Amino acid sequence: MKIDVHVHTSEVSGCGQLPGAEMARLYKQAGYDAIVITDHLIAGTHRDMTPEARAEWYVSGYRAAKAEGEKIGLTVLLGAELRFFGGNEDFLLYGLTPEDVQWIFEKLDADTRLDGFYPLVRQTGRMLLIQAHPFREPLRHAPTELLDGVEVYNAANANHKNHNDQALAYARSARPGFIQTSGSDAHMLSQVGHGGLIADAPIRTESELVAWLRAHPVPKRIEE
Repeated sequence: MKIDVHVHTSEVSGCGQLPGAEMARLYKQAGYDAIVITDHLIAGTHRDMTPEARAEWYVSGYRAAKAEGEKIGLTVLLGAELRFFGGNEDFLLYGLTPEDVQWIFEKLDADTRLDGFYPLVRQTGRMLLIQAHPFREPLRHAPTELLDGVEVYNAANANHKNHNDQALAYARSARPGFIQTSGSDAHMLSQVGHGGLIADAPIRTESELVAWLRAHPVPKRIEE
């Protein structure tokens, strides 16, 4: 099955140009079986909202994509692209549920940085933290000991200097079991369906995605 693990919606990601339902339809048309909605979850965003309203706002794009996916036969999973205070680096979080969103915002708003957040991810036993486009200029790559893996192919290279070759070399130099992912980083029509993974088993839930990535840290990648 084909799954893109880095997709955005305009409901949540300010840089997104396609709403969740349309994104789901486009991925179905592109021959994908599943997508992970990884909208931007940035420390300090919408702190004027109540925690409940803020969490509902964050999952609105995912819910729209999921509802459309259920109609057309596309699996839609929830993820997040985190950004901590003190930097512009982005980190993909997999294995979360809508019920986790308030907790994540609380940790980020409390100025929890990567070195404090990653141990919390590990403690859950059900989440993975992957650095997105770790060598994109002018961002900084994180220490591998604070990550479960890195995105070694980010298809949004026309808009950014991602240096995917450096990301792949960095992942290969890490410990055994360090995960390598590929994603389209799709925000607009031209970015749909240029990255992702080929899974040899059905992935229908967030927990199945985490389990499959742990069992296949170097999966077959889509790089177009």
